[in-house]
Amino acid sequence: MAKKYIVIGGRGYVGSAIYSKIPGHLIGLRTSSTNASDFIQVRLGSPEDFSSLPISRGDVIFLTAAISAPDICANEHDRAWAVNVIGSINLIIYAIDRGARVVFFSSDTVYGERDDDFDESAICNPAGEYAVMKRELEQRFDGIPFFKAIRLSYVFSKDDKFTRYLGGCAERSEDAELFHPFYRSIVHRDDVVAGALALAERWDEFPEQIINFGGPQVLSRVDFAQALRDVHFDNLRFSVTEPNAEFFNNRPRVIAMNSPVFGRLLGRPTRTLFEAARIEFDAI
Repeated sequence: MAKKYIVIGGRGYVGSAIYSKIPGHLIGLRTSSTNASDFIQVRLGSPEDFSSLPISRGDVIFLTAAISAPDICANEHDRAWAVNVIGSINLIIYAIDRGARVVFFSSDTVYGERDDDFDESAICNPAGEYAVMKRELEQRFDGIPFFKAIRLSYVFSKDDKFTRYLGGCAERSEDAELFHPFYRSIVHRDDVVAGALALAERWDEFPEQIINFGGPQVLSRVDFAQALRDVHFDNLRFSVTEPNAEFFNNRPRVIAMNSPVFGRLLGRPTRTLFEAARIEFDAI
């Protein structure tokens, strides 16, 4: 029987991209929290749904689904905890008990705010409830060989939320409002997909349980907008403003994350934002 790759959250921004690149010699399955054609319905808060997953020994589960909005995690804590922690833990246990491996998608916010360059060896200091939930789950499966976690920085593509905002402003000839300071190790979605699939395929070659998935540069939103203007949004205009203190309660100002592992996993350097933007907008 062919090995299966099952994407939990297959309608999402990252999950849908992973599903679309599953190699043809494997069986690819995807889930959604709603009842939709070509998707298996799996709600993380409903363990009775898990039995619909045809999990066998050797399969790989990509757990991309979560309530990810920081403000929802803070303001609707119990609901988010039920999905992001309790439901996710139950699903991972269910998968591992059946011999599957789990790639869990975590967040760079588990490190908290820090402007010095750091890698996976850095101590975690979760910033905001979303980060606390991700870290809780990482710790729950610490040392379990069938579990690995990917800590994502901001994932760029022409379809990401901020890029669509910039594109809309450029199209309407409106000034984009950019919060500053706000720095991340922006990573191309194609690199995230390639790295996740490589991890699934080369699991035993990488003993690391935690891998940072970030790009080679720590960029502000101003840097982000300027790079996209140089590549594609020629008439983009923007103004810079400092958000109120409440904005940073759940969003660290700076997370200068890097990784000595991610490039080895890809077999090449990670792409800069400029390189990624040229690919996304066919500007090569």
